[in-house]
Amino acid sequence: MTRSVTRRRLVVTAGTLTAALAGCTGGTDDTAEPTPTTTDSTAALTDSAPVPEDASCGVCNMMPAKFPDYNAQLTVEAGDRVFFCSSGCLAAYYVDPGNFEPAHEGATFAGLWVHDHETTELIGARSAWFVRETNADRVADPMQRNPLPFAAESDAEAYVAEYDDLSESDILRLTDFDMDLATFYRGRFFE
Repeated sequence: MTRSVTRRRLVVTAGTLTAALAGCTGGTDDTAEPTPTTTDSTAALTDSAPVPEDASCGVCNMMPAKFPDYNAQLTVEAGDRVFFCSSGCLAAYYVDPGNFEPAHEGATFAGLWVHDHETTELIGARSAWFVRETNADRVADPMQRNPLPFAAESDAEAYVAEYDDLSESDILRLTDFDMDLATFYRGRFFE
């Protein structure tokens, strides 16, 4: 059996998401302007979206909605949105999206979001600072080990300063994510 048959993922096109949300408004006025589709627009792809209750992680199949302080998401410029239980799963997908969704091989991402480790606010992953946390006992997050995102570099530096086994070299940007990092956090999901 191929991986795509055995793995459940939620990849929602922006147009489908817009249509679904438009149907939830409860309006019955037939004279109202039709809701424009966002399939051809990149504006919706650069905004985060609420995590659907039935979404499964694009890497591990856990349910991201169950982890509101840790889940993550990204959008592909082609119009797909992918949800993750944590920043570690987003990291793996970011490095090798084709491993998890063949249609996303070589994809360009329009937007990426993670939750700040301190505030749990959803922040843009491109502007975030990540700590390469290696000790699963220090954080009670999904999947036991994840790079920890921070909105401010000073917060990442303060976290690293708390532990003797971490250093400034453990502070990363999204562009530093590579296959070594992806396999460190989610190696069992790579073939």
